[in-house]
Amino acid sequence: MRKFLSCLCVVFLSGCSSVISGYQEPKYNYIADHVRVVEQNSNFVVYEYSNIRVDEIAPVAAIYCNDIGGRQASLYDIGLWQNNRRRATFICK
Repeated sequence: MRKFLSCLCVVFLSGCSSVISGYQEPKYNYIADHVRVVEQNSNFVVYEYSNIRVDEIAPVAAIYCNDIGGRQASLYDIGLWQNNRRRATFICK
């Protein structure tokens, strides 16, 4: 029984490590070239971007809200702006 539990733990932990190693940091240089902060305060942040997806900006918003007060970022609105640029508003909850 002890051997079985030991093997089960090893299999479980090896599966967890593959999930953790699959995490990729956002490409900050690429994001910095395509995104600019339009407005920010302690409750929200607005990003204007082009040639990038909003899900690539979300980790940056999450870091911002976490640094502000340990809160989580939540996508509030996406709108089309001038020159086919988009604006995404993230609220810190």
